[in-house]
Amino acid sequence: MRRDYTVAIVGGGASGVGLAASIVERLPVGLSTANVSMALFDTGGCRGGNAYAEDAASNLMNTTCGAIDRGFGGEFGFLRWVGEHPDRWRPVLGDRTFDTDSYVPRPVVGLYLADLLAHAQRRAVERRQRLDAIEDEVVDIEPPAAPEGRYHLHTTSGAKYQARYVYLALGHLERFRTEDYQYQDGYYHTPYPIARLIREIPPTARVGVIGTRLSAIDVALGLAAAGHEGGVVCVSRGGRLPAVRADRGKYEFRQLEREDLQKALRGRKEKLRLVDVAAMLGSEIEHAEGRRVGLGDIVKEYVPAVDYYEREIALAKGRTRPWQAVLYATNRNIDLLWHHLADEDRRLLTSQWLNDWLTYRASIPRENAERILALLRSGWLQVRGGARRFRYDERTGNFLLSLDAGDPVPVPYLVSATGSAGRIEDADSALVVNLLARGLVRPHPFGGVDCRFETGQVIPAAGASSAEGRMFAIGPITSGVYFFTTALEIVQRQAVQRTHDLAFLLGVEWLERPETEAWVDARQRPVAERSETPATPHDEGPGLLERFVASDRLDLIDFEQLHLLNDQVTGEEFLHGDDAKGD
Repeated sequence: MRRDYTVAIVGGGASGVGLAASIVERLPVGLSTANVSMALFDTGGCRGGNAYAEDAASNLMNTTCGAIDRGFGGEFGFLRWVGEHPDRWRPVLGDRTFDTDSYVPRPVVGLYLADLLAHAQRRAVERRQRLDAIEDEVVDIEPPAAPEGRYHLHTTSGAKYQARYVYLALGHLERFRTEDYQYQDGYYHTPYPIARLIREIPPTARVGVIGTRLSAIDVALGLAAAGHEGGVVCVSRGGRLPAVRADRGKYEFRQLEREDLQKALRGRKEKLRLVDVAAMLGSEIEHAEGRRVGLGDIVKEYVPAVDYYEREIALAKGRTRPWQAVLYATNRNIDLLWHHLADEDRRLLTSQWLNDWLTYRASIPRENAERILALLRSGWLQVRGGARRFRYDERTGNFLLSLDAGDPVPVPYLVSATGSAGRIEDADSALVVNLLARGLVRPHPFGGVDCRFETGQVIPAAGASSAEGRMFAIGPITSGVYFFTTALEIVQRQAVQRTHDLAFLLGVEWLERPETEAWVDARQRPVAERSETPATPHDEGPGLLERFVASDRLDLIDFEQLHLLNDQVTGEEFLHGDDAKGD
């Protein structure tokens, strides 16, 4: 088995598979990119990670097939896969048909990701590349011993690999267990796979769920679809369920499209404030709605869950919700707004407004909301707010859910559906623990690993070796730098940018090879001798590219054009000079 690669991608979920496919599809073909080799590591076999693993078909995506197809996968899009491979998804969904407005179960997207990886592996061979999927878990990474050296990756099987570049695509990381009740039988620290809950929890047992958002919806619908009789009670501080997504609605910004926003922010010296962002979005919402809309028109006062979903379903059924379409359109620019937002407003947003943002931005399909409403009306499902603490009662064998009002709620089984570890210090991951200990990564103040906004280059801890800046991050682990990193469209944008940057780095390495420098000098010498203008020595200060990088102006670099020389020169011409032309 091969153990030395150009690129190692750690994590085989949507971020890792999307990056591997993007590199294969978009990396320019030329001398600097010839024979690129990639290893994609995942303990689960690179089949979509936890979010899209094989599981209950009730776990619906909260975005449509059309949005997946437009925003992810490149040439091997989701709808193309649906049409070409019905044998893959029909065992899950039967004779169901798809169109751009359909919602599909997340396990079906996992099947697509596995086939996207297989497609990328075939294309890699055609493009003189190599892409290996390695079913093993990376638990430690050693930095290069020398500036030109390679990273050493260690796995649970004891195998060791080397790579010139490393990309951390770790997805959603599970939290450490910190409470006594979390070590009791009957407690589930993650709801996934839902199939495990269905298999292990007795059908007559009452189930408590910590959380009332998307993962809690998956638990309730999964158990209900399996015929669970004992009922479910979901608790959280606010007791708010996700909003319901309208059946129709798509929005194009008037002034906030990515290119327009980049131009507007480029020359801005002061940081954005929340009032600035609210004014920008408010103007777009007003245009979308055709009327003036206040915050109170969107964020409503709390009402009981049944009343809330009756209202939400009525507003979503067969209609558009223009304000909602504007919020979903922020996938195209939310990273820019967050990057330019003042730190004090970032803290305010994450501490006071994050729950409201997630409630209204991370909405669920109407068909799932209608199922939840039916379960609420029947009494099988309860949603309670005011959650304060949880503990295990040894005497009764129950978990006790303490709320602001009323007696503690006893349940024999308890599922945590509160999401992944936002702070990497809280992540129950051997790899992350070792990366932190080595100083190869450092926490970002707002979550995830700290990295450069323009490139995703991981920033090491103070005093640690920078390892020549060849470790990068992509996907949910970059949440502090980019804020909202779970949408496939956003993951794809990161993957494309990482690919452009990799092409640039490989091109620079190729140009710095002694044989390349000698060949270029030999080609340019006759031109320089004929020129009346003396050539500028290379050592008279930084070049244009270096000045751009030093001044943090990477947005001005046209990465595609940086490969002009590489793409125009053939391998034979490089090896044999003018003799290869046959003149």
